Amino acid sequence: APRLAAGGPHVSGDRELARACGFDILFSGAGEDSFLRFAHDLLGEKITAMGDPLFYEAPTNAPDASPAGDLSWERYIPASRYFKTVPPLEISRGCFWSCGYCQTGGSRPRYRGQDSIGSYLEELRRRGFSRAGFIAPSALEFAACRRQRPELGRIEQLLELCRLAGFKFIEFGIFPSEIRPDTVSTEGLGLLRRYVANRRLTFGAQSAVNARLDSIGRGHTSAQIVSAVAAANAAGFAVNLDFIIALPGETAGERRELLEFISAMRKKFRVHIQLHHFFPLAGSAFAWRLPSFLSVDERQVFSALKKNGLASDWWQEGERAARAYFSWLERDFPDFFAQFT
Repeated sequence: APRLAAGGPHVSGDRELARACGFDILFSGAGEDSFLRFAHDLLGEKITAMGDPLFYEAPTNAPDASPAGDLSWERYIPASRYFKTVPPLEISRGCFWSCGYCQTGGSRPRYRGQDSIGSYLEELRRRGFSRAGFIAPSALEFAACRRQRPELGRIEQLLELCRLAGFKFIEFGIFPSEIRPDTVSTEGLGLLRRYVANRRLTFGAQSAVNARLDSIGRGHTSAQIVSAVAAANAAGFAVNLDFIIALPGETAGERRELLEFISAMRKKFRVHIQLHHFFPLAGSAFAWRLPSFLSVDERQVFSALKKNGLASDWWQEGERAARAYFSWLERDFPDFFAQFT
């Protein structure tokens, strides 16, 4: 019979649901070492009769587990002899912040070194790519020792490395390396203007209400969102602003404030609003919290934003995914569903 394996953030945050789903092999945490151990066991025929699920976990000296870090993840770049696609390179792992909706935060970040990044860029060039991009939960905190304290010299080293490698299109500060509003500065924006090809930046705003920003642990204010956008526009960048709607406990009043904020920002700045719908992520502080689903009238109002060119309608797909997820849990795993509040 086939054996089913599962890994990634959800299994790392909630292995019990994965076990209940019937998976035979589960991977938890960073996968560079654990997946290779699994492959070694599989090829060595050490995986035989299946009883309880087999767990492969990241070693205790993995970058996600040790304050001192470990160079193991730097030995690997996302390139394969079997696939032509080469995704952006993860250069930051972990995050200083502990936002309630996110699983990434809560651990001291690890940063990929110059040699490993250089190997990735060399492989991109060997394959004929002209575009280089990176993955970082907070782009301007790459290589930082403290939060809200960008190390612009280290960021320039990264971007200069790309330029010296011959890349004409360097992407940074846009998905999947978004920027926190409280890390934006005139100096940082000037650095990006000199190096990056993208003339649009993505800022993680998440809410327009200060009380909500505080309750979810964002660490910045709505005023900082406005000032960051103003500075970016002045530096020649348009801005994508990401917001999450239907956060746990979110009220109708907060949604009205968001709509007013969107209207004001659109009138004053070059911004595009990207709306996402809350989905509880395993391992996050809100892992067992239900979304505050929109009412019928609210759905109509937010849907009209897309029609009027004011905001994306990505939140609708997120809403469908959340409803489908909870319907599935309630039907097939009622004990798990009952834990949500």
